[in-house]
Amino acid sequence: MKIGDKVKLIDEERVYIIKNITGTKVLLLDSYGFEIIYSIDKIISAEKYENIYNAISNVSTKKEDVSSKKKNIFAKKNEKERIIDLHIGNLVDSVKNLTPHQMLEKQINRANEEIKLAKMDKINKLIFIHGKGKGVLKKEIYKILNTIDDIEFFEADIIKYRFGAVEVRFK
Repeated sequence: MKIGDKVKLIDEERVYIIKNITGTKVLLLDSYGFEIIYSIDKIISAEKYENIYNAISNVSTKKEDVSSKKKNIFAKKNEKERIIDLHIGNLVDSVKNLTPHQMLEKQINRANEEIKLAKMDKINKLIFIHGKGKGVLKKEIYKILNTIDDIEFFEADIIKYRFGAVEVRFK
């Protein structure tokens, strides 16, 4: 790992950028421009994280394919879902020149685009990962969702997303 690399903390979804490395300590910059220091053994390359995640997803998909031969009375037919991570670090390459308002605007615009795309693609379920933070993005997402008639929405799986996501179902 080197200065400028995108990294993630173990057990956390946010993407950080390495600003400085001193011995075993790493100075990270979050998507809001805040600096934090972590031990180098607590971070993983964002690219490596994605590779590991994809490998695990492929294994679990294969496992589901094998078990899907059994009759599952709880499975819903043709359920399509999309998961959209609205953390600003996943939407832009750099937040360096963005104000908090501009970041929020980009996140809201992305949510609106994804809703339109989901309707066009006949997706049954969207999960917006908004994170916990101060709740500003969550409130804005809920405002948008309250204006749409043909959906229902609620807090996504609390165990999986730790109160940091909303699930949207299209009627």
